[in-house]
Amino acid sequence: MQLDLIGTFVGGIAIKKSDNYSNFKDSIKGFGLVRLWVIILILVLAIVSSTLIWVTYNNTEQDLMNIANQINPDKVESGLTVEDYQDPATAIKVTSGIYVDRVKSLSIKDNLWTVDFYIWFKWKGDLNPGDSFQVIDGTVDPKDVKLIKNGVVGDETYALYKVTATITKKFDMNRFPVDDQFLTINIQDTADQRDKMIFVPDQEGSSVGSNVNTPGYGIVGFNMTEKPFNFNSTMGDPTVSSGTFSQLRTGILLSREDNSVLFVSLIGIFVAVLAALSSLFIMSFQGRFSMEGASMFVLITNMIFISNLVPTGVITVGHYVAALGFFIVAMCLVESSISIYYHKKGDEALARRLDLVTVPILALGFVVTVIAMIWAAW
Repeated sequence: MQLDLIGTFVGGIAIKKSDNYSNFKDSIKGFGLVRLWVIILILVLAIVSSTLIWVTYNNTEQDLMNIANQINPDKVESGLTVEDYQDPATAIKVTSGIYVDRVKSLSIKDNLWTVDFYIWFKWKGDLNPGDSFQVIDGTVDPKDVKLIKNGVVGDETYALYKVTATITKKFDMNRFPVDDQFLTINIQDTADQRDKMIFVPDQEGSSVGSNVNTPGYGIVGFNMTEKPFNFNSTMGDPTVSSGTFSQLRTGILLSREDNSVLFVSLIGIFVAVLAALSSLFIMSFQGRFSMEGASMFVLITNMIFISNLVPTGVITVGHYVAALGFFIVAMCLVESSISIYYHKKGDEALARRLDLVTVPILALGFVVTVIAMIWAAW
């Protein structure tokens, strides 16, 4: 009898030790799985985030460089040489200025804008630039002569015109919704090439009217320069050899007035990501997958909304933020699938630990990446 009791006691201890060892082994295994999941999650998130930030930064640098090059008088453009930028000794200099009176319309979606402006010319010699000038990439309608004076200063002639022009403009929308825009009015003579006539910008007299309004943007800069422009063709004219004309370039730099466009265009993405992350706290997997599916639908809708605000085919910062949102929701779906697997195996504690470590990593990664992308695009 005593031997039986001792045997039972020893057997109980052995079973208890075996259970404790099994639990300890499962705990170590669970800890290793959670740690592995955290490493994979951070690694993949870092790759996706760094790629999006890098692409955004490069696009911003390219956009700013394009703006600077358009108005930089020393930037040698394609098809030209440094010698082409020298002032020809034979050219008659025509002092020209522009006063922007009104921006009638600005359609980023259609790549068009319409402007009313005054333009004046002062010159000496046998020319008439007011009759032969054109707006590059634009349609002039109408062009009204306001004033023509002869002998203003000596034998100098002065002419003033008011012009309404609709200009085709390829807007740089890679940084939308924190984009800047650079509107240019490029004036060029249709009759005389640069060896006969060259524009001289009237920097002092040119400006933008104080009442000029550009919807969604504020005017933060104005500049003028003269640059040669080469058509790379003589247009079949046997009397000319280069096809290089003097071009008066007027640039108006626009910047977003406030953050309302940023908030409106991205709010759906933030809501979708918040819903997907919140779903990981739900114990019902049916409800969890329903919320994550709804988040995907909201992201698709928001991406369509952003696409409708910009020209067709343009990929913007808004699209990159939406792509990051898709990634976050996709990782929530993957984690939920892993969690339900261990939940059905009876390891609810491990499943819950996976849920709880996933939320802060994805939430922090999303917030930091979005802030970094917007900062890089600003």
